[in-house]
Order: sequence, then C-alpha cells, then structure tokens
Amino acid sequence: WSTTYHPINTMSGNEDDQTDRVRNQGKADGLFRACMDEIRSSHTTGQALRTATLAAGLLSDRCCYAELLGQFYVATAALEKRMDELIKNSDDKKPLLVDKVKKLGYSFTSGYENDLQALLGQEWKSIIKSWTTEPAKQYVQRLETANDVECVAATFILHGPLVIGGGAMLKPRVERAFGESATNVFEDVTGTAKGGRSSRRREFIDLYDSLLHNDSVAKEQFATIVEKCGEFMKLNNQMMLAVRQKPWWRTYVAASAAAIVSALVWRIVATSAESSTMTNSSPNATA
Repeated sequence: WSTTYHPINTMSGNEDDQTDRVRNQGKADGLFRACMDEIRSSHTTGQALRTATLAAGLLSDRCCYAELLGQFYVATAALEKRMDELIKNSDDKKPLLVDKVKKLGYSFTSGYENDLQALLGQEWKSIIKSWTTEPAKQYVQRLETANDVECVAATFILHGPLVIGGGAMLKPRVERAFGESATNVFEDVTGTAKGGRSSRRREFIDLYDSLLHNDSVAKEQFATIVEKCGEFMKLNNQMMLAVRQKPWWRTYVAASAAAIVSALVWRIVATSAESSTMTNSSPNATA
C-alpha cells in the first residue's frame, strides 16, 4: 500500500506481501487495518494501472509525468483547502477529527505546485487547468464539500502513500528523470524528516488507530471512514485511466513499428512470389 496510490510509485518484490506487512502494523480491528482491507481490490487495480503507465513511458516524458501529477495535485489541493475551512469554522467545544489529522504536519499542495512549475514552466497553472480530467474534476467537487470524516478518509488515500514510505522510494527515480527541482512534493516524507521513514509510518498508523473514541458515534464514524476510503481509492484509479498525454517518442516507435511490419509484409510477398515461380518452372509442374 505504501507505494500504490501515488501515480508512479513502484515497489520491488512481492507487493501483496509488503502491503500486508504494512497493513498488519495497525491494530487488530483498528481503523488503519479496516481502511486497508476496504481498498484491497482497488489496490490491485492500482498496481495494474501503475504498471501500464510506466510501460507507456511516464518517467521518460515530463509532460506525461506532469499531467498525472497534476491530477493528484488538484485533488490534494482541494482536500487541504477543505480541511483548513472546516478547522477555521469549527466549534471549539466540538473538536474535529481533521484537526487531529492536520497536526501530523503534512501539506503537499505547495510541493506539487513547485514540481509542476519545474516541469512545465511559468504557465503551469493554465496547462494543468486544460489537462484536468473529468474524474479529477469530480474528485475536486466531491472534496470541496466534504465533511469531517470524509476528509479523514481522503487524507488516508491522498497523503498516506507518501507518508508511509512511497515518497522515500520514489524521489530518487523522479530526480534521475527530471532533476531535483521536480521532487519538492517529497520534502517532508524523505530522509530524516519527522524522525525518518519508520517514525513517519508509525505515527501515521497510530494516529488512525487512536482517532476515534469507543462509543456509538465513533462506530458510525469508523464505518463511514472505511466506506469513503474505498470511494476515494476508486477515484484515484479513475484519474489514472483518464490521462491523455503520450510520450514524445511514441510517434517514432509507431513509425518504426510500421516500417518493420511493412518490411515483413513485403518479404512475405516476395518469398511467396519466388516460391510460386520456382514451382511453376519445375520439371514436374503440369500445364
């Protein structure tokens, strides 16, 4: 799970086993494990989508990477803005769950913005606006009116992968492909930030497992957060399916493939014609 939700996160070895190891760090019957179990089927879909995007050349073309990064940017920006709105307008006598989540100290909007500027230049805002897909627009609209527990679920989906370990694993690959200036979004989730990867993971898991009180209201909130995690994970996958940019080298590969196919066809035709001529000129051929 630690590397599935971000657009191009990858993990060596058996991903299901590693996902289970992350999941099992949560409490038995706790919120973290329940959310992980809810998104399991979408997790498998996410792995397949990620493999497909990598095969399509995501890390070989900055426009491909920027487009997909932009989809997660608009969703994350909408989430973080909505969390701030809820906290600002909350009643001090009734503390919000998002206030506890916010105290983890993560905010990725500015990091995404700096990366997109590095990838696309000063006009990045207008470019991303034109590239924003319908699923991303729907995601944004959904988050703009999200309530307290829905924001908790969305944070699990949009922040979780970077915090749990995906950011630390992904940053070197992005840096090799596009330079250090395109890795700002990973600043708070790499190296020794917040005590290092293990500490960041432990803090995130413990926060979700201790988020709710043991009462009837908490049980309802528990069920809603789990349900919404599934919904938001599906929106992640839909965003990945909707991207439209193609790698710059695709035209050349297609042209080369067409030339190879054409050459093979003509070779087959020529071989067939030669074989026919030899058959017709054979002494055993009949009139």
